[in-house]
Amino acid sequence: MKEKHPKFMNKSLLLAMLMSLLAIILSPLANANAQEDTPIKIGVLQHVEHEALNDAQQGFIDRMNEEYGDRIEWDIQNASGNMASLQSIAEKLARESDVLYAIATPAAQALAAVETEKPIFFSAVAAPLQAGLVDTMEEPGRNLTGTTNLGPIEDHVELLIKNFPDAKNIGILYNSSEVNAQHQVDLAVEAMEARDLTPVLGTITSTNDIQQILSSLIEEIDVLLMVTDNTVDSSIALVGDMAKAAGIPTVGSSDSVVKANGLMTISNSYIDYGVQTAEMAIRYLEEDLNVAEMPVEIGKNFVMIVNEEFAEAIGIDPATLVELD
Repeated sequence: MKEKHPKFMNKSLLLAMLMSLLAIILSPLANANAQEDTPIKIGVLQHVEHEALNDAQQGFIDRMNEEYGDRIEWDIQNASGNMASLQSIAEKLARESDVLYAIATPAAQALAAVETEKPIFFSAVAAPLQAGLVDTMEEPGRNLTGTTNLGPIEDHVELLIKNFPDAKNIGILYNSSEVNAQHQVDLAVEAMEARDLTPVLGTITSTNDIQQILSSLIEEIDVLLMVTDNTVDSSIALVGDMAKAAGIPTVGSSDSVVKANGLMTISNSYIDYGVQTAEMAIRYLEEDLNVAEMPVEIGKNFVMIVNEEFAEAIGIDPATLVELD
């Protein structure tokens, strides 16, 4: 049997080594390319239909599509304020999605109740701690994080005082079963009482109560202070029209709600809240972060918003409305 020359054996060994080295080098690239082609299934659960929540959804979707394009498989659901539907939709989304996006406190609570491992990002949650969604704002301690839309309540009270210095009786219409709204009302009452204003509260349990409760409330107040309440916000057409008809200014709530049918507020854009939450989700996906260690974030750009048409409808020159110093 003829033996192979050592020279040829060395060449064969060298070729094998080169092939092995090439495989090692190319393997991560192949995995990266495969990962770039892997679909990302994102389930979106919105509690109810209104301008602010719609904006938060749009901001999130636009930013995620900008980053990942056709890789994302969206499942976008709206419970239309129905708590029974919210629960069943949450179960379906948790079962079929890789990443979850909750818009408003009830949606976040519903997803948190059925999913303890997959990442849940939220927007339009004014009181994550009080709602039992996180252990602390700095370190959530579980699979939920996102952005809080808690507005600058004290600034809203100061804005009210600066623009309506003669106002004494300040109304708040809210759903007392919404923990996010109750937390804001508690803060507002404390701020008003510290400034010798009289809070006049009108509590509702559903949109069906609004006309009756607000009709009585309007007779007792000088200004309506708005908190971000999903029940009220989903009926802002009615609430705003009733306030206008009575010549009552509204101060507070989200930029989207004020633009729809309110007078003025200091607010971060809800589209920006959605974008900001998407940025958090992108960091999670790209950097393999632990959601439980990602701090809840606040809005970054609060500005005064004035609805000039509303102002003129109640006899106020929009140019006379002033910002805080």
